[in-house]
Amino acid sequence: MTQPPPSFPELPITAAELAAARAGVTVRGGRIMGTLGILAALSALGGLLGVWALWWSFGELPRWLASLNELSDGDLPQLNAADLVPSWALPSLLGLGLLATALYVWAILVARQTVGAVRNQTLHPGPDHTGALERSVRTVRPWILLGQIAPILQLLIPLLAVLMSLGLIRQIDPQTFQGIGFGPAEIGAIVLGVVVQSLPTIIITWLILAAIRRWLDAVVARAHAPVPVRPAARGVDAWLLFTLALLILGLAALLLGGLPLLAISAFVGGTPLNDPDLAALGITPAALRGVLLLSATAMLLSAFIYLVLALLMGWSRGFAASVATVLDAGLPGRPATPLADPWSGPVQTAQGREPY
Repeated sequence: MTQPPPSFPELPITAAELAAARAGVTVRGGRIMGTLGILAALSALGGLLGVWALWWSFGELPRWLASLNELSDGDLPQLNAADLVPSWALPSLLGLGLLATALYVWAILVARQTVGAVRNQTLHPGPDHTGALERSVRTVRPWILLGQIAPILQLLIPLLAVLMSLGLIRQIDPQTFQGIGFGPAEIGAIVLGVVVQSLPTIIITWLILAAIRRWLDAVVARAHAPVPVRPAARGVDAWLLFTLALLILGLAALLLGGLPLLAISAFVGGTPLNDPDLAALGITPAALRGVLLLSATAMLLSAFIYLVLALLMGWSRGFAASVATVLDAGLPGRPATPLADPWSGPVQTAQGREPY
């Protein structure tokens, strides 16, 4: 018989195991809620910075195009920002960026509220907490569905980027575009490649969020009937462990990429560039060093986010297991009571008969 993992003790559990599980619900639930609050604040800040960077890049686009026109010496057609970018592009992109940031922060806060509702119902079952749990789960279900669909929607971003890049090349240098020979078959192959590369992310995200939804449904059902929660908790535990492994690998990759860039940037900037064409484009030692520092900072900040997410996955595994242990230990709405051991205590004298 396969033994369960250590986080799922055999039933009936002892009083010590129940106390440890209740402590796990309290501690890990608090950590998850605090981390989600920090993640919501960081997401809001990152979204606003992204919107500002987009607005700044559109403002600098005319200067970049003017430098490119000077560098080409008439080999390329004169580029005008008003001709390349329609007037509605910047407001639309800014609006979409703000909307995406607001939705992401809202989803995190809804998840935080749901964790709190699960914790309260697990530790202090009652009609009020049961109602709050049901409302929170009803609220979070559409967000889970949106999270499952989001990778499919994100697939449109690289596809649009490819098509816009091809259109920009065609407008800037028609001869080069014709020489490349991009036709319907080549564009279709690029689109198919992007779709195939995105399929694993789409499938894994769908399965992970589906496991979380089943666990939440089991927790809600357990508030009304003796439905076991541990099978759903074991399912979500495996997916959270898989996600944790991916996050650790991503964290290592970001550190291996960001730290060398940070070290290289310390040695850049002492040698002047004598090429006037590069200087006309603003490529100077100071600018190159700034690009390296910016890239290293972005990678290290991403590594910090990966670290936060890895901690969140680890605490979520323990939280799901502890909730399932507490809920499955007793009847709905009542704490578990350890079974009395008939062989414990002093020996009682037989009543009404003599021992042989």
